[in-house]
Amino acid sequence: TRLYSGSVDCARKLLRAEGARALFKGLSPALLRQSTYGSIRYGLYVPLRDALGADAGVGAGAGGQLALGKKVVAGAAAGALASGIANPTDLVKVRMQTAGMLKEGKYRGVAHCFRQIVRDEGVVGLWTGVGPTMGRATALAAAELTTYDEVKLRLRLSGTLQDGLPLHVSASFFSGFAATLASSPFDVVKSRVMGQPVDASGRGLLYRGTLDCLAQLIQNEGARSLYRGFWPNFGRIVPRVTIIFVALEQLKAKFG
Repeated sequence: TRLYSGSVDCARKLLRAEGARALFKGLSPALLRQSTYGSIRYGLYVPLRDALGADAGVGAGAGGQLALGKKVVAGAAAGALASGIANPTDLVKVRMQTAGMLKEGKYRGVAHCFRQIVRDEGVVGLWTGVGPTMGRATALAAAELTTYDEVKLRLRLSGTLQDGLPLHVSASFFSGFAATLASSPFDVVKSRVMGQPVDASGRGLLYRGTLDCLAQLIQNEGARSLYRGFWPNFGRIVPRVTIIFVALEQLKAKFG
């Protein structure tokens, strides 16, 4: 039987059983992951885009199909590189959240989780699930960064909005939706692969890898299972994307 019927039911049961603080469980590993992976990803996009010769002021509607394609490549590369480098922080986040759901009390904190993984699975174990993690990050970054650039440009060129906060917030909303749509299947597979129990040698007991997990999900639970948790993801990604892009635009306006 399913523990929760949906995101609202989950939030209600958490508040009733554990109080408001339960909604912020796993905050430390989540902050660590975002401060590394997120910073690298956003920091790499513009240099990669400029190195590819993509003009930020040219979009598909202005005869800039090549520029749009280069933005997609730059976003995908930024996401893949950042997630590959920061995979250990993502693994720790998933392991701590999974242990919390199972009420195992296996880890005393972020540092202890790192030590346990290295002790049980070796340093290479910190890159468990790097395949689905990079796949998810590639799709998410390509969709998120390119959509923001393109929607902001189209809204400005059409005269719908002038450069400013309303434009940045509007473009962020579309960017967040595109990112959620592109990354949800990877989120489901990544969480299953990273959160599965492992044997003494660190090999997963449920899935042989990304493709095996994907095949089992579709076979046993149907293709719709790949978008399980879409709306909670949407509710998490859109505010994050909006805050980040608005902050980046303000910093760019102030410091160039």
